[in-house]
Amino acid sequence: MKDRVFGIETEYAVIYHPGRGERGRPTNLALYPRFESALRQRLRTLPRALSLLRTKEGRFLENGASFHYEATPEHYEHGLIEMASPECRDPFVLLQFERAKDELIEELATEVNRELRLAGYRGEVRIGKNNVDSQANTFGSHESYWVEDPLPRASRAAFLPLWALLWALSLPVLAWLVLAPLAVLLVTLVVGILLLGWGVILSIARPSAARRMLRWVESTLGRLESRPGALVRRMNRLAAPLFPLLALHSDLYSRFYFRGFRENLTAFLVTRTVHCGAGAVVLDGGPLLRLAQRPPFVRTLARIFPFGEERPIFELRDLFFRPWSALGTHRRLHLLIGDANLCEWAQVLRVGATALILEAIECGRFRDWPVLRDPLDALDRVNRDPDLTAELELVSGERVTALEIQRRYLRAVRQTLAEDAGPRALWKARVLQMWEETLGLLERDPEALGDRVDWIAKRRLLLEEVPDAADRAALRGRGAEVLSADGARTAADRRLREIAYRLLRADLRYHELSPRGGYRGLEQRGEVRRLSDPERVRWARTEPPGDTRAWARGQAIKWAQSHARSGGVAWHRVRLGKFDWRWFMDPLDSQRTQAGPADGSDPEAGC
Repeated sequence: MKDRVFGIETEYAVIYHPGRGERGRPTNLALYPRFESALRQRLRTLPRALSLLRTKEGRFLENGASFHYEATPEHYEHGLIEMASPECRDPFVLLQFERAKDELIEELATEVNRELRLAGYRGEVRIGKNNVDSQANTFGSHESYWVEDPLPRASRAAFLPLWALLWALSLPVLAWLVLAPLAVLLVTLVVGILLLGWGVILSIARPSAARRMLRWVESTLGRLESRPGALVRRMNRLAAPLFPLLALHSDLYSRFYFRGFRENLTAFLVTRTVHCGAGAVVLDGGPLLRLAQRPPFVRTLARIFPFGEERPIFELRDLFFRPWSALGTHRRLHLLIGDANLCEWAQVLRVGATALILEAIECGRFRDWPVLRDPLDALDRVNRDPDLTAELELVSGERVTALEIQRRYLRAVRQTLAEDAGPRALWKARVLQMWEETLGLLERDPEALGDRVDWIAKRRLLLEEVPDAADRAALRGRGAEVLSADGARTAADRRLREIAYRLLRADLRYHELSPRGGYRGLEQRGEVRRLSDPERVRWARTEPPGDTRAWARGQAIKWAQSHARSGGVAWHRVRLGKFDWRWFMDPLDSQRTQAGPADGSDPEAGC
């Protein structure tokens, strides 16, 4: 398969910084409607379509992207804003949409801050594009790639009976997930009616008792309104039967799907950290700056990940939430291992090189892919190695560095493309040249990549913040100690603690999407390389890619809004008005040749 689509889901941290003396602060859940309101003032959108298994509040945008609130039940009031790019075929086109996402969320934060000031708040909202916060909570920058992954005939024969049996066992659980909330809603409605009737009777017979009951009802409703997360957590208990079921589905799908990609791609994903990592300050006695933020939170290779701590490299959720994908030959490969990049060179290389390797794996001509003996251990070793000299063990027993593994992948891709006589997209040659140049500089002069690779750009800022080598050595040895509750006993300790806080703040500030941001400062000074074009970025805010199904989705949204029609949108379908559904099952098909809402037809004419 030579053509594919890919995209990135970015979870933006929303941080409210209270003003001096300000006690109350809005939760992120309370802030989200303000963000969505500001979004709807700027762009044409439609709400996300209802899904029985995965309901998320949010909107799809006229450029084909999505925007929604993302939170786990445990931290429901303190969630994130996730924006997912439309499907793209070219990593340089994807870059325009990624930059448009960043600029849009920053603009929305500015508008939300203006509204908060009018509402009497003295603090402000800030947006972070990173993967870990000051409390060690992690959030993702997930990649999706459309891949060809057919099951061999023998594997298919073994899989289908197990799949059918598992879904037969799953149906009662799914029925429970649908009916139990409805039953709770019905009971709540009946209780409400009974309370109302009893209140009417008490107001006649015993007015004082009626007043006490009214105060109790108001107090209960007030508690629910002030703590909606508590209600969500209670309702989430109804989903308890789902989690053992997901474990069974994970085990089945991991035995049959993406096996070739997991075997042949994993070593690349582990070692691409050397040029795609966003950097992280860690005070634990090891190197002060790790190459990436995400590796400490990746705990397994492949599974369905609803939430929790066992994050995989390969996420298998589509095989459960879109069960028909298990019966086809093409499906989404979903990766949770990547950092959120601000350096545009690193972002293009991250997606472009991964897509090229997927193409080479699908071609099947190259067989000698590097395979790590222990990928998760290797990921930790690479992440803790800013000198890029650590050796990783392959299943063959050979020990090689991350850069040597990257070189092998680059040679394999070059060989595969050289043997392909068909037409080649222009971006592929450009990504190969960037990949070669990046590896060469990492080998000879890593600091020369300070304008292109995030962890190296961040290191420059950290060295400006703490220029004294003696201070950095002291932080490496005693940083965790002086930050502990009783670790700063002397004046020297307190000085070192202040330096530690400065370093940690500089780490977080690098990712802030505002004029205060560290990366933004480097960009304003011309110290990082920009690949996106400002005019194309403005275009990407309102126009979808023209060569994927995002075009059909975006045009349908434009049509609905210009004709004042309601609707609902998912990645593979759009509802226009009440009854007209449009299906976009092939991500590569823009449907530009088909008549539809984009050319002015009325989907409900004659209804």
